[in-house]
Amino acid sequence: MLLSKIEEKDLNVQTINQILYSFPKDDLKGGDCILVFGCKKIEERVQVAVKLYNEKRAAYLLFTGGLGKEGTIPEAIRMKEMAISLGIPKDAILTEEQSNNTTENVLCSLLTLERKFLLQNIHRLLIVSHPFHLQRVRLTLSRYMPKWIEYSYCYDENSPLSKENWIKKEKTKEMIEKEAKGILYYARNGYIDDLDIEGI
Repeated sequence: MLLSKIEEKDLNVQTINQILYSFPKDDLKGGDCILVFGCKKIEERVQVAVKLYNEKRAAYLLFTGGLGKEGTIPEAIRMKEMAISLGIPKDAILTEEQSNNTTENVLCSLLTLERKFLLQNIHRLLIVSHPFHLQRVRLTLSRYMPKWIEYSYCYDENSPLSKENWIKKEKTKEMIEKEAKGILYYARNGYIDDLDIEGI
């Protein structure tokens, strides 16, 4: 069933897992840049990005994110500072500091990538976010990014927000349920590409 046709009343653990976690797994290939989506709690995403860089999967990192609703320092700058503290050289880091949501992360990153590489030279991006967020990221990239670009979706498999772990705590359950409802809304209103979810 298409995301846009699923009703919130039909959400349960099984359907939420199918909706949020049916993105392609990391294919372990390299890319032109590691694109890290902004968030308030940056540690997990930065650690994944640093690991990818140290594995020589890509030569550049692009951190995205502005001030958000509560911040005084852009998320991208906070991530950059943490990455530098973990040994990433400054000249390997790009930042995009204007965006305040996933769609803006993508649109503002487009300009940053264009200015650094020219978009026609971008063939693969390594995408980093929390696992519950990657489906929305995937469908937003599909809507706004050039169609020739390929992606690897990368995350911490031990994340408390992974498919295996989110159901274990009430706080993470609330986050995941909110994301599932959000992605249905985004699909119904055209903010992301629609997707046929098998088994629903």
